[in-house]
Amino acid sequence: MQNAGDNQRYNGSGLLSEVGGFLEDKRRRYLKFYRSNRLRGIGTVGLALCIPISMVIAFKFTSVDYFAIIASWFDKKDDLVSYTDFVSSEEPESGFNVTVKFTTATLCSEPDMKKKLQNTAVKGQTFEVLETSGNFYRIEYLKNCFGWIDKYYVTREGHEEPELIDPNNPTELTGSSASALKKICQDYSAMGVGVAVIKDGTVKYTYSYGYANKQQKKKINADTKFRPASLSKIISTISTMTLVDAGKLDLDRNVEDYFGYKFRNPYFPQSEITPRMLLDHSSSLDDEYIIYTGSNAGTRLKDLVVDIKSYKSQKPGQEFSYSNSGFGIVGSLDEVITNMPYIYFTDSILFQRLGMDASFGGQSLKDKNNVAECYKVENIARSRSVLVKDRQIREPGETYILAQGSLLISPQDYAKLVTIFINDGMYGNIRILSESAVKEIEKEYLKDDQFRYCLGFKKTTAYVDGHDVYYHGGNAYGVYASVCYDEKQKSGVVVMTSGAIGYVDDYHFYTVCKKITQRCYADLIDK
Repeated sequence: MQNAGDNQRYNGSGLLSEVGGFLEDKRRRYLKFYRSNRLRGIGTVGLALCIPISMVIAFKFTSVDYFAIIASWFDKKDDLVSYTDFVSSEEPESGFNVTVKFTTATLCSEPDMKKKLQNTAVKGQTFEVLETSGNFYRIEYLKNCFGWIDKYYVTREGHEEPELIDPNNPTELTGSSASALKKICQDYSAMGVGVAVIKDGTVKYTYSYGYANKQQKKKINADTKFRPASLSKIISTISTMTLVDAGKLDLDRNVEDYFGYKFRNPYFPQSEITPRMLLDHSSSLDDEYIIYTGSNAGTRLKDLVVDIKSYKSQKPGQEFSYSNSGFGIVGSLDEVITNMPYIYFTDSILFQRLGMDASFGGQSLKDKNNVAECYKVENIARSRSVLVKDRQIREPGETYILAQGSLLISPQDYAKLVTIFINDGMYGNIRILSESAVKEIEKEYLKDDQFRYCLGFKKTTAYVDGHDVYYHGGNAYGVYASVCYDEKQKSGVVVMTSGAIGYVDDYHFYTVCKKITQRCYADLIDK
């Protein structure tokens, strides 16, 4: 039963009374808010009026071009992705010329890389474009013979690359610094040594010691080429990342999509292997079977990569496990993408393009005489004649033993390539990699108690006192080599030795290379 108060609440006069009270309360609250905030409101309006008035006065009575300054805030910052990205939205469909920029270029029967022709175009050939379809140009490559060429292989008329301005001009060390390095070389009984020093983003100094061939009394000089073993992997990283920049390679795509056949670790058949895993040594590939059994027997790669003997019992992508064969397969991956032998691809994309006498195959070297023998103490472990011998050119995709360690290059040219990382992808006035590609290489993906692992490089504070450097070492046939660079300081050192005593420290750094590097930093960079 309801009481009297309840009845009053629901009659008409009671309802009106409640509404009136509610509105009166809201009016009082509003007046209180307005009185407390009107000064703040007046100030805000005044400020809003003063700003444009003061800007007009400033624009009228000062010499500063404020309009230009404001306009510059909205300028598009052109982060060049890569030198291959040359096609504008206003590109005509036909009637212009293109020139082949690589040593060889694939031709297709249709605008599809899977429809390859036997014929290829070669560097320097120029063709008129008859038709455009997506990323392909239709050309007449022989009289009454027509085909399609991927835009990646050519430069368009009016979009040619500028002539290279090389910023590097190293000088050969003399004096006390050279004497200090000579003593280290002698302490480790080195037969021959080449050193290059990067300072302020360019190669400033070189140092040469000993013999390229002791019997012939042929001395090392700044242009002498070494076989620096696993230092090759860093150059393979550069060449592969140019394909990422060109949109030809996705670091996180299953490599099976590129090779066209099964590529799985039988221990973990559900796990994909990606290009990133090949480059950061987490692919789980083992070296022994692929390098020493498969290659010697001429086994096809598609048969090797499904064999359980080619793998460790380690899930792909989970941990660092150094793999020569993984980087060898990086070269094969580049081949199937470009349909070019790895030697010719790297010649075109790097060495010939930058005017360097270096290569992964002896047939491309201009000066085959200025190559250091690989000494192991006093004996030649691999001769110059073997190093410069022409490499067998295999079907693209089958050169799976090359990119991991077969580079022939001088320390100064190698150091010049290292400046690409230091200078955000630029070599002089030529862009080799995009800034984003360099950041991808330098990103830390995996780590353990000693190192942080990037693409190709390790990162460590243990190699040079006071510096956090990107590092890689190399060792084969008596050659000990190292590269390191400090991207913040824009400095670095490349060391290549032959015949030296191969001591290593607790981090497995080659002691002779570490001593030379630390001396260069102390005397030439940090001083």
